[in-house]
Amino acid sequence: MHERVHKIPGMMGSLDVTKVHWKNCPTAWKGQFRGEKVASIGLEAVVDNNLWFWHAAFGFPGTLNDISVWERSSLYESMIDGAHGELDFEFLVGGEVFDKLIYLVDGIYPPLTRFLSSESDPHTKLAYSFAQDQEAHRKDVERGFGVLKLKFLALMHPIHLHRKDDIYYMVLASILMHNMMVEARVENDEEESAYLYNTLSATEAQTPGGQPVDDSEEMDELITEAQEDVLDRDHKHQIVMKRWASLYDRDGAQKLKKAMIVTCTA
Repeated sequence: MHERVHKIPGMMGSLDVTKVHWKNCPTAWKGQFRGEKVASIGLEAVVDNNLWFWHAAFGFPGTLNDISVWERSSLYESMIDGAHGELDFEFLVGGEVFDKLIYLVDGIYPPLTRFLSSESDPHTKLAYSFAQDQEAHRKDVERGFGVLKLKFLALMHPIHLHRKDDIYYMVLASILMHNMMVEARVENDEEESAYLYNTLSATEAQTPGGQPVDDSEEMDELITEAQEDVLDRDHKHQIVMKRWASLYDRDGAQKLKKAMIVTCTA
């Protein structure tokens, strides 16, 4: 879909953060939630060109910037625990094979293998053209935030609710209803007018299948399971560190960007 619209293969959507004004933030919390002059709560989202919200995480204090929100995001956690890898597939960019879905981001985000940012200081026509295309396509998420707030004006104006949980459910319900509207619009081929990631899957312990065992065998099994559990935790830690290193691969991110510059400007 994005390759047809934006000519960017392997693109999942655009990632960004917006904030909603919390007027009745408790006084004791204002130091934590007061961003630019007013208390606010951050919403991180991934939006595609149809304005469908593929991912949304809400509840971040307004004092956090985009990268601080990212480091606390469930999307980041899914990339580390391996759940996000279930969505990946291979695709070609400039003759190179890549196997990780990518997101368009602005320059504040780290150079990850899943992030495609703009060229901050393009020196060639190709780099300049790529920077223009990337920044234009990244507007999808900003359009998504704008349309969401126009549909549900409570998100545009200061929120008077006192409880943070109530605001969370209000925002979540707004996004769900927005996605339902997008789904209906896409099915009817109409234009727009004026998500899994929490846990690191673990292998379940196998049972003996109901076969009778004596106490000594059962104790040996418990000891063996305890030893395997220690080894399993160490193995999981190594897997997580390997995924982290793969995600924070600066050379891989630069390789993707160079291939994308050639592809998008061809």
